[in-house]
Amino acid sequence: MNELVLYGTVGSSWWEEEYFTAKMVREALAGMSGPLTVRINSGGGIATEGQAIYAALRGYEGQVNIVVEGVAASAASLIAMAGETITMTPGALLMIHDPASWYVDGRGTEDDHLKAAKSLGVIANAYAGIYAKRAGLSVEDARAIMKDETYYDPQGALDAGFATDLDDDSDEAEPAAFDYRIYQHAPERLLTAAGAIQRQRPTAEVFAMMTGTTPKSSKPKPAKGAKAMANKKPAPKGRITGAKAKAEGDDPKLEEDDPKLESDGDEDDPKLEDEGDEDDPKLEDEGDEDDPEMEEDDDAVAILDLVLMHGDSTDVARDFLAKKSSIATVVAHYRKKGPSVTKHKPGGPTARITRDECDTRRIGMTEALAAQFGRRAPKDDRARQFMTMSLVEMAAMSLGHKGPMRTAYDREQVFMAMHTTSDFPLSLQNALNKELESRYREAEPTYRLIARQKTFRDFRPHPMIRPGDFPTLQPIGEAGEIKYGTIGEKAETVALSSYGIALAISRQTLINDDISAIADMIADQGRAVARFEDNTFYAMMLGGAGADGPTLLETTRQVFNATDGTKAAAAAAINVTSLSLGRAAIMKRKTIGGNDLGIVPTILLVGPDKLTEAQQIVAPIQADQAGNVNPFAGQLQVIPTAKVTGNAWYLFVDPADVPNFVYGYLEGAAAPRTRMEEPFGRQGMQLSLEHDFGVGAIDFRGGYKNAGA
Repeated sequence: MNELVLYGTVGSSWWEEEYFTAKMVREALAGMSGPLTVRINSGGGIATEGQAIYAALRGYEGQVNIVVEGVAASAASLIAMAGETITMTPGALLMIHDPASWYVDGRGTEDDHLKAAKSLGVIANAYAGIYAKRAGLSVEDARAIMKDETYYDPQGALDAGFATDLDDDSDEAEPAAFDYRIYQHAPERLLTAAGAIQRQRPTAEVFAMMTGTTPKSSKPKPAKGAKAMANKKPAPKGRITGAKAKAEGDDPKLEEDDPKLESDGDEDDPKLEDEGDEDDPKLEDEGDEDDPEMEEDDDAVAILDLVLMHGDSTDVARDFLAKKSSIATVVAHYRKKGPSVTKHKPGGPTARITRDECDTRRIGMTEALAAQFGRRAPKDDRARQFMTMSLVEMAAMSLGHKGPMRTAYDREQVFMAMHTTSDFPLSLQNALNKELESRYREAEPTYRLIARQKTFRDFRPHPMIRPGDFPTLQPIGEAGEIKYGTIGEKAETVALSSYGIALAISRQTLINDDISAIADMIADQGRAVARFEDNTFYAMMLGGAGADGPTLLETTRQVFNATDGTKAAAAAAINVTSLSLGRAAIMKRKTIGGNDLGIVPTILLVGPDKLTEAQQIVAPIQADQAGNVNPFAGQLQVIPTAKVTGNAWYLFVDPADVPNFVYGYLEGAAAPRTRMEEPFGRQGMQLSLEHDFGVGAIDFRGGYKNAGA
């Protein structure tokens, strides 16, 4: 069964806590089918993100089963309503309330506040409609519950209709990391839970984001060094309304007069000064590339995230940091170890969504590169975030590069580092292959119209059974005995051959970050491979003495020969008489058992010198007399190719019936492919273009040749 774990804040991270977004959920659902279990432990977040996730889960084709672990508050409680079943685990809480915002656009005039109130009302009514439908309430009753900021324990949620089941066998989970003080009546249990965040008082910007508003000022950076409190109290019982919750959560430590909880913008408290203050080196931009300590901090956080995401403890992260392991080393460790855990252990470390972040990024980059190569919109939503990025920017992201990329030397250094420390070469190779296959498929070489495709499992010669030789049905006697027939064994075999050529993307192209040049190269190669196949096929078909094709082992004669009636005794121009002789010869062909094949030619293959003549003979005529009707109008398809020279012309039946020739590819590789030889170096990127392709003659009965005149 599929499982999706939604732990953390909905839509964004405000205090460096775990989070998940609607985009992440959509990407995860795209690769799933069948029943889905969604585990929720979230203090809430952005209201519009909650609505989007609810819609994504409701649109999922399989059954969705929600399990609330720890807490599902605010936007997270709306997400929970998407389940066909909603199960509350021991100690879990469900909180339903009205959306709120401290922030309004403009100067904060009456009109600004009225506009903000109207927007909040729209969101609140949308939420109320969903809650009401789930619990069988009126929208007005649902709004009343929301305005009370109502908390439900498992039994209370079940009684109110917001849950369908209780799970008494699972372990109790700690509520997700969140600053529950932003809610008016949060119970003591949430305020003092081990995951409670109490770094600094939430700002207006946070509330603005929670209602889907984009504030003008930047989001404040989280304070450093705050510790979560760990004294855990029993979960409240039943429905906890506003008054009761307020009494339980009455804590003098949360009084507004407490200087520790002053507004972030308090100018009198130097500890709470604007973190962007350029005069305070401690508050410098965290992305400052010149500060190695900040880069080390970023690396440490990234390593910790990776360890927790894969279900390991913080002790494992400490070991990596003690050894001064790089991010690339940690990634390689878990890649070798295998996929990350997919089932959350209650009380253990949280994860945003259980999936491989590297795989998601690689898939997104691959599709984004292929879309840019093909000059089209991406087919996968995971690619959209990379569509505006250049080749070097994607390479730098894969590498975890934090330095500048202002000069040509900087860009070259990024490319040089790729083949040893990131998976970007694989993304680029996959993108090149996708675009190469697309351009290859667009080409339509003529040989495919007169030959049948086969699939080869390996490179050994494959014996070919001659089509049309299946034994005919025999009458069943009174005793019910069914007679056995025989399939004529065929001596002809066809084998694959491997082909390849080395390619190079120059150092100049990489430094110029010229994706269009790479796209043009791939397009040219796709068409070139199709032309190569065409040349290879016709070299086989027109080989042998007199260009009459290869010699068949079964008959020890060439494909086109006068003995078998596959070659006209006298050369003639394309006219009614010569075409009639050719058609009659093909229609008289028989199986090994002497039965009529019943085949009629449908293809007229000609070279440039006979193209006009061929088109004229198949053109319809508006005749006044029956004798002037063109009998070949609409009966033959003219296929021209420059590979046929001179006056010769050919008739073929549909290759699906009785083919003279076959072509094929290695199973699972029916297109050319590129492979990185030396992915990145000072002299550019080295590639090999490889293709497995085979052609051969297997029969003579489906064709006819006239040397022409």
